[in-house]
Amino acid sequence: MIPLVEYSFDRDDFMDRDDRGLFDDREFQRERDLRDEIARERALMERDRLDDEMRRAQNEAAKLEQTKVEDLSTRAIVEAINNPLVSVTSDGKISSRRPRRTMRRPSGRDIIRRSGQFTMQGFDLPKKKPRKKNKKHCKNLSQCFREANNKLRKANGQLRKGKTQADIARMAHRLMKKC
Repeated sequence: MIPLVEYSFDRDDFMDRDDRGLFDDREFQRERDLRDEIARERALMERDRLDDEMRRAQNEAAKLEQTKVEDLSTRAIVEAINNPLVSVTSDGKISSRRPRRTMRRPSGRDIIRRSGQFTMQGFDLPKKKPRKKNKKHCKNLSQCFREANNKLRKANGQLRKGKTQADIARMAHRLMKKC
């Protein structure tokens, strides 16, 4: 019978040690510093890009504000409508808006809401006429619910034993089929 020998090892043999016998953290620190520096550079580049974009939009807004709508090409009008720094009123007047500095970048919905393009500009939408058929259906259904409530509730308004509101609704719809 061969005795089982347990293999053992010293963890310190697999770890790097510096001269004082401590574990070497410098490599991990260098990697962390490098990652942090890259993240800072990316954030700085993004901020510069947004600033350039804002400056360009302000210049375009100033140019558009000085011209008349009738003199603009179709492309320029589309740019004016889609530019968040330009407001086009219903009478065709172009004016610039004050830029807002925000920490987060606005979503597409935020941009559309702020553009004012889809706001109600002094007129109401036409009201939809209700359908006659729907009016008749609602009237009949409410009568059937009244009848079902009378049958399945006591005089004091409580539901009869073993009955639920679902039973009332079922009975009302059954009565509707009979109408």
